Amino acid sequence: MVGFRVLDSVEDRSEWVAVWERSPMQLPYAHPGYGDLVCPPDGRLLAAVMDLDRSTVLYPFVMRSIDGGPKSDISSPYGYGGPLRWGPDSDAELAWRFWEEFDRWAGDHGVVAEFIRFSLFDDVLPYPGTRRPRNLNSVSELPADEEELWAGLHKKVRQAFRRALRGEMRVEIDTDCSRLDDFARIYRGTMERRASDDWYRFDRAFFARLTSALGDRAALVFAIHDGRAVAANLMLLGADTAYAFLGGTEEAALGLRPTEFMEYHSMNWAREIGCRRYVLGGGVTPGDGLERYKRRFAPDGGVMFHTGERVLDPVAFEALVGERRREFDAAGMQWDDDAEFFPLYRRPLPEGPQPVPAGSETRGADR
Repeated sequence: MVGFRVLDSVEDRSEWVAVWERSPMQLPYAHPGYGDLVCPPDGRLLAAVMDLDRSTVLYPFVMRSIDGGPKSDISSPYGYGGPLRWGPDSDAELAWRFWEEFDRWAGDHGVVAEFIRFSLFDDVLPYPGTRRPRNLNSVSELPADEEELWAGLHKKVRQAFRRALRGEMRVEIDTDCSRLDDFARIYRGTMERRASDDWYRFDRAFFARLTSALGDRAALVFAIHDGRAVAANLMLLGADTAYAFLGGTEEAALGLRPTEFMEYHSMNWAREIGCRRYVLGGGVTPGDGLERYKRRFAPDGGVMFHTGERVLDPVAFEALVGERRREFDAAGMQWDDDAEFFPLYRRPLPEGPQPVPAGSETRGADR
């Protein structure tokens, strides 16, 4: 028997959380408390759930109306996601059942297109659309032994760590997230220094709601110098994987190398609590300085991040793209049918606000 339903993050929250808690990965990005916070104002956070015998699929997504009309499109929340699957049934059987039910629901609700930011790991269903490689994400496979963890770091990280030690840097693990004021201060300063996009400029209220929603699945790690927090890392915790989500460093403390010190302690603490992996994320663009920096913590741990895209209503899709093309022409802007932006009908005019990148930099705050 196929038990397919679509849950609302508000009306069906308790059922969604119960399904999430049953999942072996407990991906923090699939929790409704996280999704609600990154859901755009014009979006509705939903999750498609299917139970098939002893197997389950959980697929969180955001549905947005297109120009206020009857048509809509869907995308997974910023971060990592897709149709998570678990249980003994084969991928082929689950995928066939799930996509048949999901596509029927999408057709009934006027869904034109779908965009997914996939999990880095082999825990999602086969996808009937196009999967695109985006950029390399750094993932440390955490060993049982701390000496092995230390030995696996790039020598520049070890040198920076020793420098921080000589400067009497110390670490503080805040599992209650009680030092949100310090975190928000450091994060805000980092965003201003980096001239980051407005989308990344989360305030203290955002972090308070996030850590409250995730409970013990969120933790803060601080580098402390002379009694002051000078670097901070917000970690999101799955069942066996820790994700370095957001963080920053005070500009005045950069020379003391608190960032490498804090990152190493984050990795080691994740190892101590039983995590098998530590995800540092990727860069803003493939091969940039942020990506190279993260690779130093996991020199052999590069995992390609993929996105997925599908057109579910080709007729409506082409009509919407044609309308957007005419808007570009009217504005005297060049249109490129081969642009990678998806869906093309949401491509912003060059002078307009830029879209949130496709989920690759789960570490929006460069150190």
